Amino acid sequence: MAEHLTRLELDEWLAGLDDSGRAERHVAACPACGMIAERMRQSRESSLREPRAKAVLARLEEKRARSAKPRWSWGVPLVAALAVGLALVVYVPRGTEDGVRLKGTVALRLLSAQGVPVLDAKPGEQVTLSVGTGTYRNVLVLAVDEAGAVDRLWPQEGKMSGTVDPGAEVKLSPPLEVTPGSVALHAFFSDAPLDVAQAREALTARVAEARVKGQGPLDVATPGDVGRAQARTLLRVVP
Repeated sequence: MAEHLTRLELDEWLAGLDDSGRAERHVAACPACGMIAERMRQSRESSLREPRAKAVLARLEEKRARSAKPRWSWGVPLVAALAVGLALVVYVPRGTEDGVRLKGTVALRLLSAQGVPVLDAKPGEQVTLSVGTGTYRNVLVLAVDEAGAVDRLWPQEGKMSGTVDPGAEVKLSPPLEVTPGSVALHAFFSDAPLDVAQAREALTARVAEARVKGQGPLDVATPGDVGRAQARTLLRVVP
């Protein structure tokens, strides 16, 4: 495993500035960087929902609209550019360079039968959900497909979330068979059990809100008001 990515490299990747694909490949293979990147992504989304961020965006857009000759050439969408600055202020993780086990953080990823991180898969292949549990004992994983339908992935039965060991990376069984169509996976973590129906309702509402804004179901942010912590990943299903 190569040395861990710097926080700046992770932030540039999250903002869409890494054209080489190096950061994405590293994050997929490195649990430590994957956990940090997920926490940074959550912080970015939380920051952009703050009134201050909305006000700054509005002022910047107004100033740019008034300028006949813009002084700035935005290489990325304005929201993404602003998110870089906000994320650097809001989230500054410490003490993660030398280890993989990040106590207090959460993460979600998919593993192949050989234990290799999976970003792309074909129908019929088997993958296993893996979560970094942080300090939490209760986990619920939901999936949103390309049509916007919300389904429960883990646990597969019952009305409440499942129980895991805190402070570790845990593989959730049984393995899942990949079906046609890409899916976004959303994990919720909590000290207390989570109600599956309530979580599905919250995520379904987010999908509906995204459609109003012209966003696709796979781009929906994980509801931050369900559980104590959240994580998200995307599985691209290829023919």
